[in-house]
Amino acid sequence: MKTIIGICILAGALLMGLGCRNPRSNETSYKDAVSKALEQADLRDVTVTEDRDKNTITLGGKVHSDDARAKAGDVAKSAAPRRIIANEISVQPVDAASEAKDIASDLDAGIEKNYKAALISTALDKQHIRFSAKNGVLTVKGTVKTARQRQEAQKVAAEVPNVKQVVNEIEIRR
Repeated sequence: MKTIIGICILAGALLMGLGCRNPRSNETSYKDAVSKALEQADLRDVTVTEDRDKNTITLGGKVHSDDARAKAGDVAKSAAPRRIIANEISVQPVDAASEAKDIASDLDAGIEKNYKAALISTALDKQHIRFSAKNGVLTVKGTVKTARQRQEAQKVAAEVPNVKQVVNEIEIRR
């Protein structure tokens, strides 16, 4: 009898352990694959971060041309086809790196101001939308009440001048 009770307790503990597992813990990480692919493509100055919960790979760092920036995005997409690639790489030409950095910062500030104005004009400013721009990538976060509002926030973001990419992390909360 004690043996049966011991087996039942052990089986229960194992089942609880399986039930409490994080369902994302066995998902594949693409960070190393992207880093390795970028290195093979001679893009060693590009940094890679991964947010599995948001299904996003973010590229950072700096390159010397728009072509190299685009190439890094393509390489990352090939290495992580199931992830959203946020290409926040800064383009800083060799002979004008300081000026390029200042211009990029000013453009990002302009993107944020224009997006704020667009939210006001579409009455989406009443929702809980946060946003930030980095090297032309406008990331929108927060909550809205409907799927239509989420789509509208993304559409408005994509229409803002100088936005190269929109990463939509807005959640729908009714």
